[in-house]
Amino acid sequence: MVHWVVGTLTLLLVASIKLGCNANSNVILKSFDEMVLECAELMSITPSKLSAMRSGVLVKDTETKCLLRCVGVSGRFWSDYTGLRKEILARYFLPDAADTQHVNRTQICLNELPTLPLDSKLCCNLALESFLCFYYNYGNLRQNRIFVPLDHLQLQHVTARCMEVHQLTKDLLMSMGEDEMDSNGSIHCLVRCIGIKTGIYSDRAGVNMDRIYAQYGDGYCEADFKTNASECIKRQSERTYGNTCKKAYHLLYKCFENVRNVITEYELHDSDEQ
Repeated sequence: MVHWVVGTLTLLLVASIKLGCNANSNVILKSFDEMVLECAELMSITPSKLSAMRSGVLVKDTETKCLLRCVGVSGRFWSDYTGLRKEILARYFLPDAADTQHVNRTQICLNELPTLPLDSKLCCNLALESFLCFYYNYGNLRQNRIFVPLDHLQLQHVTARCMEVHQLTKDLLMSMGEDEMDSNGSIHCLVRCIGIKTGIYSDRAGVNMDRIYAQYGDGYCEADFKTNASECIKRQSERTYGNTCKKAYHLLYKCFENVRNVITEYELHDSDEQ
């Protein structure tokens, strides 16, 4: 089965920060240009330099390299530990419909780049070069906002807020077996709450496949991930659930669970931080 946050619920229960009332307040949508402006401010990039960069003049100096790395980290398409998530970066580009070779050209360019360096100081250079493979080969940058996957801490906040809403405690969740979770209405509503607040699910539209892959599909082939998920969702959708929470639980937890022994995972994760 493919990866889903509910399979790692007990990994996400440390935080207890109270969030706003808007059900979708945790969904992040950003354009590439917005992330550039945000990173430029954080890194004190001069207006003249920023203006040149936004006009397409990308000088390969340290400032430019690290700005693009910052954008990649902000947009979740770059990590100093795992490198480029090309399927995420691709969403910021609009290929020409007549250009049937943009994917191949981009991949050839990426294949020519060195492997991820052990020295984190060298990551700025590789982040820029990876971006340039898309910039020169994949298409034009989009102007619209794109879904940005939440990071681990943000997922903690979502889970803690949803647990608070549905009056669930960490100890109670950790003590439950799968059969107990299957029959517990509060757990069902917790899963639905997380799905809604992360933007990957709604009662009306069901599972948003593009968003759920962006959020939880790292390391999986996108085609296989979506094919397996679609088949599972189709099977689960044939059942009658009686309420929205139970339906969300079966579409999400049952189709996107990867970690079975969540208590063991939580204990290992917790001990690593001590």
